[in-house]
Amino acid sequence: MKATFNAAFDVKAALFSGDEALQNKAYRALYMSGKVQAKVQDWANYYNLRDKQPEDVLQEAMVLLFDAVENSRFRGECQVETFLLGICKNLIRDSGKRVRYVVFKESITDADLTADAVADQLVLSERTEEEEQKEQALREAMNGLTDKCREALKKYYFENKNMDTIAQEAQLANREQAKKAVHRCRESLRSLLSGHPIFKNV
Repeated sequence: MKATFNAAFDVKAALFSGDEALQNKAYRALYMSGKVQAKVQDWANYYNLRDKQPEDVLQEAMVLLFDAVENSRFRGECQVETFLLGICKNLIRDSGKRVRYVVFKESITDADLTADAVADQLVLSERTEEEEQKEQALREAMNGLTDKCREALKKYYFENKNMDTIAQEAQLANREQAKKAVHRCRESLRSLLSGHPIFKNV
């Protein structure tokens, strides 16, 4: 389902507010934005994207956006939606890369840059071979979990949803039940990963 931004809701302010609920609302608004989805689809068609779907690109870009905000590699130098689209365009143009994080080439002084201009100012840092091996091991371990555990961890870690939301969507009684479920699933994942050589010293 596509959505449009609520003019009364300031996505940038919400993202940097420190309020988890507001931040989650901002990420959801960005992910569901009809403008963002349409632009990603346009670029996918223009660059003849083949090895992944536009939705995969957007999901990967959301994770990179979250990382950039959390690690202060993005401080609101331009509009958040524009920054997200800049990431998406880079991911589509260099679809073979396995990106670890994004960073600006140089300081941005123009807050009104277009998505194309922002894309040209971004550097995609690729993952090392060890990081690739860890990601593969993580995917294999995730496949060893139950469907409910995979969903719980995905909602908490990748979709940045709070315990109240997870409880509601998983039809659990309350946030404490959701917290216990996420903890139990995390321990199951930890147990699966502990037997993998790449994680022996982690």
